This record gives sequence, structure tokens and C-alpha cells, in this order.
Amino acid sequence: MTNYERAAAALNLEQPDMVPTFELMIDERVIKGACPKCSYEDFAEMYDLDVVLTGTPSLNYRVEIIDRETKTFKTEWGEIRRDTGQTVSFPMEGPIKSEEDLDNYTPPDPHDPYRFRYLRNLLERFKGRKMVGMHMHDAFSYPTYLRGMDNLLMDLIINPDLVRKLVRIAVDHTKELIKEAVSLGADLIVFGDDYGGNDGPLMSPKHFEEFFLPGMREVVEAAKNEGAYVIKHTDGNINAILEMIINTGIDGIHPLDPEAGMNIKEVKEKFGDRVCVIGNIDTGKVLSESSPDVVEETVKKTILEVAPGGGYMIASANSIHSKVKPENYIAMLKAARKYGNYSHLGYE
Repeated sequence: MTNYERAAAALNLEQPDMVPTFELMIDERVIKGACPKCSYEDFAEMYDLDVVLTGTPSLNYRVEIIDRETKTFKTEWGEIRRDTGQTVSFPMEGPIKSEEDLDNYTPPDPHDPYRFRYLRNLLERFKGRKMVGMHMHDAFSYPTYLRGMDNLLMDLIINPDLVRKLVRIAVDHTKELIKEAVSLGADLIVFGDDYGGNDGPLMSPKHFEEFFLPGMREVVEAAKNEGAYVIKHTDGNINAILEMIINTGIDGIHPLDPEAGMNIKEVKEKFGDRVCVIGNIDTGKVLSESSPDVVEETVKKTILEVAPGGGYMIASANSIHSKVKPENYIAMLKAARKYGNYSHLGYE
């Protein structure tokens, strides 16, 4: 099978020749630690990644430097952020302080070619061989850009109409991004908004269902109608809202972090006839603090438990952040190929 065929089989809940590899983001320092002269694209080629994906969505917007010393900048959304040296910059302040601000607000142009420069690079190199995806937001992250996370969550009670208007802006913007991305050749859309913390969802299941689920359903339907596969990423313990998310029609759910109380085996047993499960390899103790031998054993155990029957992609339980040891990530990828062949270990 080609990399594309392998990933497509898993997302179609079929059994491919071997377990596909997926990763939401890979910090550049990890790539350089493993292969000093490699770009992301080179790394994906060298280590045979089945899915390649554009970076965090905030990178798709131009920035205006406010203070070079503090590395503070303003994005096209009007949001103030600070570069902390991590893959995702730190959001500090949103532009919408009042209803009047929103009335006078114009969101960024979703059709600006700048949004798709990373996607074009991936398509030029990998289209037809690997599954090429674009990382986007669904119904929650853009409203947090505009209002700030704390304010937005309080608005669920204090000013629900404002939340609905912000979600509408987000959904309309994303639907246009989807059309453009798929027309360019994207095979996959990954929605990356995080709805959970380690103890549970960031809002009540009732508020999730009322305010954010309809928008998520709308963008998932838009992507599916364009012919793309859809993977939903959300950190944290999402057990209380998981079935609602799956019911939107997504093809894959990621990352099912065991440290946040997510049991990937149980999720597959309950929902594996409806969604591909993706992830589970702990980015803390296993990938950041342990040895390659421990990583290999963790990968082997996970594959033995979750891979049979297909409908599984191996990935970290979040993303490959800067604290992950490069040698451990390489050990994970090698172990995935070593133990993930369906013709071995009684998988046939």
C-alpha cells in the first residue's frame, strides 16, 4: 500500500497492510535533533510518515510586530500574542471588548493565498503518495482569539448572544478555508480546537452542545461534502462529550490521551464501528522522560491492544512538543513499523 492508501484504509475503518502513522504537530527542535538538515517534509520522507499536515492554524495569518524585545505581536484577527519559543504562541488579548467592537469587526479574508502556502508545499511534494491534510479550527478557537478564553467562557452565561455571533464568524471563515483547501488538493481536514482539560471539558456538556457542537457539525459536514476526510483533535478528558463529537460524522478522533483519563481501547470497543481511533502514546513520561526501550514496549503494547481489525492510527497523545526526546520519537516511529505490520503477530 502507498502511504495514502494506508491512511485512507484506517479512516475507512478497514485493515491496511500496517498501522498508519499520524502526528498533529512536530516541533522543529525535535526534527533537527533527529535530522539536523531536515525540513518537516524531509523528515516525513525519511521516516515514512503516512499523513503530512500543515502547522498550527495561527501560522496562517500575517503578524504585526508590537514589541521585539518581548516578542509580542498582533495577528490579522486583531489578537495580541507572545512568542514563547514553542510551536504555538501564547494568546494574551482579543480585540472584541464589546458588542460595538463586534459590530465594527471584519475577519481576515479566508481566500488570501497566504493561508495556503504550507499546504501548497506539501501538495507539490506528496500529493498522491501521502495523505495531505490542512490543520484548521472549528467552532471554538477563533472565538477565543477574538474574545479571550476566560471572557468567552463567562459569556456562555453572561452574554450568550455574543458567543453565537463569534461562533458564526468562526464557522463561516472555516467553511471558506475548507473549500479553498480541497480545491487545491487537500485530502484531509484536521480540526484542532481543544475542548477539554485533564479533569473534563472546559465547559459543561450542555453548553458544548448548545454553543459549539452545531458549528462543529457544520464544518465537518462542509469538509465531507467537499470530499475530504476529517479528523477531530481535542486534548483532555472528553468522555462527557465524546459521543456528541463522533456523531458529527468525523472519520477519526485524536489523541485520546491516557494521562487525561482517555482509554483508547475502550473508545475503540465502544465506537470503533463509527470512527478511527488515533493516538495514545504519552508525550510526558514516555516520550519526554523515558528511554527508547520503554517507548518501544509502549508502542508494542498499544498496537497489540488497539490495532486488530484496523481503524487505528498510531500517534502521540497530543503532539511532538519541544520536550520530547528526538531519539524517543524515532523509536516510536520505528516500533510502529516493527510491530504494526498486520501480517505479523496474528493480525491476519
